Amino acid sequence: MKSADVTRIRLCDKTVREFNPVHKYNPRKGPRVALFYPAPYSVASQSLGFQLLYAYFVSYGVRVERFTYDSCGTSLESGKTLKEFDVVVVSSSFELDYPYLSEYLRKYGREGQRVIAGGIAPTSNPIPILDVVTNVVLADVEIAVPSVVDALFSGDWESFESLEFVVSGEDDEGKRAYANVAEEPLLSTQFVPLDFDPPWGKGFLVEVTRGCPWKCRFCLEGWVTKPFRQRDVEQVKRALANVRRPFEKVITISLSLGNYESVDEYLDSLIELKRKRKVQGSVPSLRLETVTEELLEKVKGLGQRTVTVAPETFDPLKARVLGKGYAPEFFKEKVSIINKLNLKLKVYMMVVPGEPARVTEGDAEVLKELAPGSHVSVNPLVPKPWTPLQGAPIPGEREERALSVFAEKLRYVDLYPVKWARLQAALGLARRPLGKHLAPTSDPEGLIRELNERGLISLKELESWRTDWDEPWLRFRVGDLKEIKRLGEDSYEAWKELISS
Repeated sequence: MKSADVTRIRLCDKTVREFNPVHKYNPRKGPRVALFYPAPYSVASQSLGFQLLYAYFVSYGVRVERFTYDSCGTSLESGKTLKEFDVVVVSSSFELDYPYLSEYLRKYGREGQRVIAGGIAPTSNPIPILDVVTNVVLADVEIAVPSVVDALFSGDWESFESLEFVVSGEDDEGKRAYANVAEEPLLSTQFVPLDFDPPWGKGFLVEVTRGCPWKCRFCLEGWVTKPFRQRDVEQVKRALANVRRPFEKVITISLSLGNYESVDEYLDSLIELKRKRKVQGSVPSLRLETVTEELLEKVKGLGQRTVTVAPETFDPLKARVLGKGYAPEFFKEKVSIINKLNLKLKVYMMVVPGEPARVTEGDAEVLKELAPGSHVSVNPLVPKPWTPLQGAPIPGEREERALSVFAEKLRYVDLYPVKWARLQAALGLARRPLGKHLAPTSDPEGLIRELNERGLISLKELESWRTDWDEPWLRFRVGDLKEIKRLGEDSYEAWKELISS
């Protein structure tokens, strides 16, 4: 680790050492941009979007200063205040970022700043935050950054706002723009804190695929990032050649690693990296169809000891609602392979609105029988824009009771709180701008009630199945509307059968 690659950053009244090979190329003069991530620095450092934006802006000769939720309104680089920047770029992946975004801009920003937001959540529905940001960009980083850079150098923001993938108001229209990742450079230089470990350790992020070939009807990222695109494995291996200490592991980013056509060669490269440089590899959740003994042997060779799978349900009718689910016999077959290799198992399950108690109990019993001792994480269905299940009811008390069944029957269980799932859905499905009314809170139900009383959301509608396909966010063409609608109607018919069975 070269001393030139180590810098010191400011987090409020604290100074932290950071490994950062990019900082020395950050120009001192020329156009400037404030890059903000509405979460703590430790989380921001493990965001691929934030890392990509930082590296891309620097490569285009733009002076970038980073801000995170815990930086007290001053930049990590120089301590300049957010108010000193004319342009703020925001990277946001989750609806629950919005209260932090709104509060930060309100507290540290100023009138007249141009705030440009992008990310999975605002791409699916820009409307909720259009009262606190100037533009939402419906494009991959590789396409968005050059367009912002052109405007920064020329000052021609009118041409920027005329781009098809730039949204400037709730009455606008727009269309998603996708990068051909096979032709784009892979992020081979990244920053990481040295004085503490981020949530997932000191990991180097490697994106091998983007998008997903499957059609799980609840998955926002899967639908908004389609089509499925793959990195050239030689390109990936060149990026891996840069990985060394202080990085302790490689974090693989892929929605469906088993469908990567070069998965074996990629995993072999990670195994070699572990052998030569003592840097472990890790893989994300694996689709059960792609789990084989050969694949898991390689995963084990990376140093990874836990395999994560997401069956969601074992009930055939519930599986039709979700567009995902497995027969118990098939799950048992895959678990036997995992057990054979002495790997630990983590399982993700899902509860759908109004599902009968026998279905919930059946799912829990299958896990109790076939995967005893496994770590189980259970989420209520959170309807998202631009997914086939965007019209499903948001979770409530009945789903809270269903979640508790898993806790009663299984030993190691995490339950995603229904109150946060409700707020997540309410923000994501908003039909009117509401960012100005948001602030971080420990009482999401209170915030939901306030938004409902102000007429910014309708709880009555959100708690019912909505079968109209005229939602305002559908003006922003970020997916295949015909296919989403077809699968959504099928899910609704299956759900009616499920709750009456």
